[in-house]
Amino acid sequence: MATKPIKIIYCSWSNYKKEEWQLAKDQLELASQPGKKLGELFELEFRKVPTSEPLLCDLSAMVKFKIESAYRHTKVPCIVEHAGLIMEGYEHKSFPGGLTQPMWDSLDASKFVACCAPLGARAIARAVVGYCDGMNVTTFVGETKGFLSTTPRGGRQFYWDTVFCPDEAGGATYAELAEGGRTGLLKKLEISQSMRAMKLFMEYRLKNHSELFPAY
Repeated sequence: MATKPIKIIYCSWSNYKKEEWQLAKDQLELASQPGKKLGELFELEFRKVPTSEPLLCDLSAMVKFKIESAYRHTKVPCIVEHAGLIMEGYEHKSFPGGLTQPMWDSLDASKFVACCAPLGARAIARAVVGYCDGMNVTTFVGETKGFLSTTPRGGRQFYWDTVFCPDEAGGATYAELAEGGRTGLLKKLEISQSMRAMKLFMEYRLKNHSELFPAY
């Protein structure tokens, strides 16, 4: 008898995240569940839930506030995610970290790169997934090392995907990978900090599966 996928409420307004999940659920697996695709194990329901969090460099601290605010709206177990760049040499300050998005929103891509240039080209893309089950908040961190392109490249305008070049991508930006159709987007997902954080959460959820909220 087939096991019913675990339903997860994912509080996100991003259509890009939905697009990526549609591919990931049919193509990617967890290390602990070889032969089973993510979609066989989990069903993600995206909800556009208003959330709030303080502007902090510390992404994990931000996500803890964010998931608590999301849970107050959903009243059921749910997850959120927040990502940012950590410049090499500034790991102890997690800079800019949680400030990456407001910096990006305030500047165009070229000016963003120019502002980061004095700090160096090397960076870590870090994503934090936060999960609240109503009693506890747990966070999961995924990281991908790389560098910033001197100029934006690629047409997929998903925040700083046009300027971040993962070491595993041969010099291409995330946006350029995603332009390569399903194959390119799948490559992006396989090495992305977001999917790495999500997989850590999913492994945790499988080990701590509960039917306390079977109907949500």
